[in-house]
Amino acid sequence: MSASLLSRPLRIGSVEVPSRIMQTAHSKQYSDRVESDRETAYFVRRARGGCGLFIAGNHFVHPSGSIRGFQDAFRPESVPASRAMTDAIRDAGARVFVQLNHHGAQAQADRPTGPGTVYAPSRILSPSTAHATREMDEADIRSVVDGWALSAQYAQKGGFDGVEIHMAHGYLLHQFLSPLYNARTDGYGGDLDGRTRFAREVLRAVRERVGDDYPVGIRIVANEFHPNGLDGAAMREIIARLRAEARIDFLDLAAGGYHNVHYVFPSSPMPYAWLRDDVAAVKAANPDIAVFGVGAARSVEEAEEVVASGIADMVALTRAQIADPDLGLKLIGEASGPGRGIRHCIRLNQGCLGRGSRGLPMSCTVNPLAGREQERGERPRAASAQRWVVVGGGPAGMRAAVELASDGHRVTLLEQASELGGQLRYARRVPGRESVGLLVDDLIRDLADTGVDVRLGVAATADLVSGEQADGVVIATGAVAPTTTSLALGGAYAGGFPERGTIDAFAALTQPERLGRRIAVVDADGTAYASGVVLTLLQSVDEVELVTPFETVFPHVGAGYDRPLLLERLGAHEGFRRRTSSLVSSVTRGEVGVVDGLTGERATLPRVDAVVAIEPRASVAFADGDGVAPRVVVIGDAYAPRTIDAAIFEAVELAYDVAGLVTLRG
Repeated sequence: MSASLLSRPLRIGSVEVPSRIMQTAHSKQYSDRVESDRETAYFVRRARGGCGLFIAGNHFVHPSGSIRGFQDAFRPESVPASRAMTDAIRDAGARVFVQLNHHGAQAQADRPTGPGTVYAPSRILSPSTAHATREMDEADIRSVVDGWALSAQYAQKGGFDGVEIHMAHGYLLHQFLSPLYNARTDGYGGDLDGRTRFAREVLRAVRERVGDDYPVGIRIVANEFHPNGLDGAAMREIIARLRAEARIDFLDLAAGGYHNVHYVFPSSPMPYAWLRDDVAAVKAANPDIAVFGVGAARSVEEAEEVVASGIADMVALTRAQIADPDLGLKLIGEASGPGRGIRHCIRLNQGCLGRGSRGLPMSCTVNPLAGREQERGERPRAASAQRWVVVGGGPAGMRAAVELASDGHRVTLLEQASELGGQLRYARRVPGRESVGLLVDDLIRDLADTGVDVRLGVAATADLVSGEQADGVVIATGAVAPTTTSLALGGAYAGGFPERGTIDAFAALTQPERLGRRIAVVDADGTAYASGVVLTLLQSVDEVELVTPFETVFPHVGAGYDRPLLLERLGAHEGFRRRTSSLVSSVTRGEVGVVDGLTGERATLPRVDAVVAIEPRASVAFADGDGVAPRVVVIGDAYAPRTIDAAIFEAVELAYDVAGLVTLRG
C-alpha cells in the first residue's frame, strides 16, 4: 500500500513541515495575554493525532487591539510562555506558526485595561460591533507597523517556526486593502499601490526584523464574495503586488469578511468545497510557494485529493480536528485500536464559535473534551465490566452507550422507534442542517463497532428494564414538543395558552398535510430548534406569519456566524412575514388575534389555515424508573431539554463518572 500524499513533508521557507494536514488559526479563549498550559495541551493532543502544522491564532500586535482571552504578541513576557508551548508541540512531532493580527474596526471599544478607541482606515460603523471608528493617521499606522515588527521578533524568540501576517477576515490590514472599508484619498487609499501600502510596510518591517531565512507568510482572502468588494482576480493582483515588495513563504487563504461573516466562519448551510476554485486559481498563479487550501476539500475523506490534484499544498482541516483530534492519523492510515472511524464535525458552530461569541472557551458539539485535555485524560478500561441499560436512542443515549461500551462495559440500548436518532431525525431534515446526519451515522457506526446490543421497536417499561438486572440504567428518553406549554409562567399568549386551535411543532413536522397553505407560527422558544421548525415548514406552505414575544426573530440563534444565513433563507421565501414583540390574544377558526407587547396595538391575522405553537420542549419521563437498577442516571433532554452539545457532554461526563474520575453534574 502506497503512502498517503498527506503524509509527505513540505518545505515552507527554511522549515520542513512533517505532513500536509494543518489547522488554521482559530480563537479558543484558552489564554489571556500569553500562552497557557491549556492552549499547549490542546495543540499537543492534535500533534500526537497526526496534525503537521498549526497556526496559533489571533495574537495581537498592539495595545489598541488587545482583547480579553487572547494573547498579546507585543508583550516581552510572551516569549517564555510561547517557548514552553512551541517546544511541547515540536516534541509531539508537529510545527507551529503564529498569526499576528490587529482587528481594526472589529476590535472592541472596551479593552482589558479600560476604554479604548476602535481604529480603521476610514471613519465607518464597524459591521461587527456597530461602533464608529477613528480614521488612522500616519502616526497611528507607524505605531502599528512597529508593533507588528516587534511581535514578530518576540515570536521568533518564543520558538514559533514562522509567522503569519493576518490580512483577511475583515481585520485591519484587510480593511486597508478593501474598498468596503477604505475610502481614504491619501497615500494609503485609492489605487492598488495606495491600498496595499500599509500591508507592504508591515511585510517589510517584519522581514527586516526576523531575516530572510525565517518563514513569513500571509493569511489573505482569495475572494471577498461581495458585490462592492474584491473578486478573485483583484485579490490575485494584490497578492502579486505584495510578493513584489518582500519575500512571502506561504499563502494561507480565506474569504469574505464581517460584511458576510458566514464566509469567515462557514457553517452547515455552506457547501464543503466552498472556496475550491479560488484556491486553485491562487495556486496556479503562485506555483513557487506553499498555498494552504481552506474550503477546498469536497469532504474530510477526500482531503488527499486536494494535494494530489495540485489545488493546494496543504489541506486545512480546522474544525474537523477540533471534533476528532486523531483525524490526521486516520486520514493517512496510521490510526490503531478502537475508534478508527472519523468523528465528523457537523458544522453547526455551536460548541466552537458559538461559545466564543459569548466570551466562553471553545468546545465542540461532538467532542466535549476539546479544550479539556488536561482535566479529561484517557479513561482506563474497566477492571470489572458492569451491565448497563440505556433507554433512548437519541444523541445522549447513543453516545452514552458508545462511551460505556468503549470502556469495556456490557451495554444494551432500548429504543421504541424503528430507527435511531431521536430528535436528530427532524434536525437533519432542516434545510441547511443536513450535516446533522453525519452525527447520527457516526453514532450508529460506533454502536456497532463497540458491540452495543441495540434493540429497536422496544417500548421500555420499568418491569422490562428491571428484568435486565443491570448495574446501572441511563434514562435518555429525550423531549417532545408539548401540545400545550411546558412553561409555568410567561410565554407567547396574552391570556394563557389556548385550549384549542393549535398544532404542536412535532405534529406539524410529521403531518404537514394538516397545515394548509397559510399558517401562523407562534414562537415562544427562540432557539435554533424553533428556527429549524420554521425553515422546515416553509417548504410545505405558501405563507408563514411568525408571531413572537421576543424583540427579534430567534434571538438565541447567535448574532454572528449562523444568523446571517438564517435571515437570508427567511427573506428568500416570498411568503414569510414576522411580528416581533407581540403576543397572541385569541385563536379562532381562520383568525389569530395579536397584540403589540410594547404599544398595546391590536391586529388580526386573517385567512389562517393552521396555528403552529413552538413551545420550549418538555422532557419525556420514564415512569417508575427509580428502582429498576442500583444506579439510575438521567441525562440529556430527559433531564432538561437543551442542545445537542448538552446531550453529548453529559453522555461523555457519565462515562468519566462511572470510571470514578469525576462526578456527573458535580
